[in-house]
Amino acid sequence: MPSLQTILNHPLFNVGFFMAVRQLTKQWNMEDPEYLTILRVVYFSSQIIIVLLAYWLISTVQKKNDKTQLRYVEPASTGWDGNETADQLVNTTFMEYDTAEIKKTIKQTMTGVAIVAFLHLQFKYVQPLLLQSILGFKTFLLTKEARIHIWGQPTIGDLRRPFRVEAPFGMVPESRQPKVDKGSIKRAEKALKAQ
Repeated sequence: MPSLQTILNHPLFNVGFFMAVRQLTKQWNMEDPEYLTILRVVYFSSQIIIVLLAYWLISTVQKKNDKTQLRYVEPASTGWDGNETADQLVNTTFMEYDTAEIKKTIKQTMTGVAIVAFLHLQFKYVQPLLLQSILGFKTFLLTKEARIHIWGQPTIGDLRRPFRVEAPFGMVPESRQPKVDKGSIKRAEKALKAQ
């Protein structure tokens, strides 16, 4: 029998989910104030639960207290003004790295809440409330940190730290990925000493 993670990650799950939600939204009068209030409460409650789950995951990571050293080079990034920063050498532990990644997930969740709230309040879109009430849990449960600390998957392949930067359609060039090879680390150390 396939695991819950396999089912959630399957492309047909998304198709089936969207079709089911579409049928539900056709049957209900979503503009009815009674339904609208319920949807708003469900949406914001689910987002609060997701943030609480993220903080629970942080406490789980901190209880494991994995002090394994992690050294990598954070690639240069381009700021809004076009200036490029230098590569940075990062010395951390698995616990600190995972905690920072979970905090990024919390920020992304809050950004998503702001976007959905804007779409709902400004343009009166109702479907995102229902969709994101459920898809937020799916997104959280499939994060790399959840796969490691909740599902107990080994840290190999795409779960190896530091995590690769992901973007839609895989459009992140290799130069923007964290570097763990000894040559990159030595170059970053030399640049740090030269400063």
